Amino acid sequence: MEQEKVVISGMKCSGCVDKVQNSFQKLAGVSDVKVSLADKQAVFNGHASLAELNTALAGTHYHAEKIID
Repeated sequence: MEQEKVVISGMKCSGCVDKVQNSFQKLAGVSDVKVSLADKQAVFNGHASLAELNTALAGTHYHAEKIID
């Protein structure tokens, strides 16, 4: 399964990490989500566009910035 990394802006604490992780895990085709506060990144198996990731984050203070190759 393909693994993707995405830069997340707006995270400041472990609660932020939990919210981003829970939001991404609800997406169809996305699994094994790991979010790093120190790296400001999320890594997951599967595929989701930036638009899908940001829709999942709607209503939060976080934003998916770019997908890292």
